[in-house]
Amino acid sequence: MFNSIWKTLKLGKSKNRLDLVGLGKKDYFDGVNYVRTVAGLRNVLTKPKQLSTNTSREVTFKGLCFGATIKEAKRLLGKPEFHVRQDQDVVGHEVLFYFSYVGSVKVTQCLHFLYGKFIMGQSIVKTPKPAKSKAIIESVLSGYNLMPENEEAAMGVLFPVCDGSFNRIEIHHVFDLILTYTTGDPEVLPLITKVQVQEKTRSSLLRRALPEQVVRYV
Repeated sequence: MFNSIWKTLKLGKSKNRLDLVGLGKKDYFDGVNYVRTVAGLRNVLTKPKQLSTNTSREVTFKGLCFGATIKEAKRLLGKPEFHVRQDQDVVGHEVLFYFSYVGSVKVTQCLHFLYGKFIMGQSIVKTPKPAKSKAIIESVLSGYNLMPENEEAAMGVLFPVCDGSFNRIEIHHVFDLILTYTTGDPEVLPLITKVQVQEKTRSSLLRRALPEQVVRYV
């Protein structure tokens, strides 16, 4: 599905934004492999066992601190490509989408907010070549002074990157390369709750009546 979507896209005048040809933004971003369910969010936010601090630098997502508001994110990162409200599954969950580049590699960035506060960021690269993956991982590790002294050493063992507040960066690389930045605030996980049936029904009615207020282009 994503490959067919991708073929309908072309780069616009700004390399960080896209012109969509014959495709709505909602359809495009529905094809992005980002966390969007209660189970998915709880899984990502659950702290790994034996997690330990390995950097003195605060973990942030492109300079955005955990707990920041949506307004603060837009002020720092600019106008997002898309803003979606996951009102059908997770209460209070919103996601901002951006595009950026690491060298010549295009990255889809997903910023997750719960009740208006930043809790998680994802940088997703579609099926990158090994050299590109290595360059991206090196850029992350170097930002936290974690580059191995031996260049031949496996960089994956240095993840998760974890600061003194247990904010962390985890890496997942099967087909896509996904870097996930997660808050260490223990009070966030209990707030992940599922939308109840009655709320879903009311939300669906509102979407039919006022679609631009539920999922809108920005």
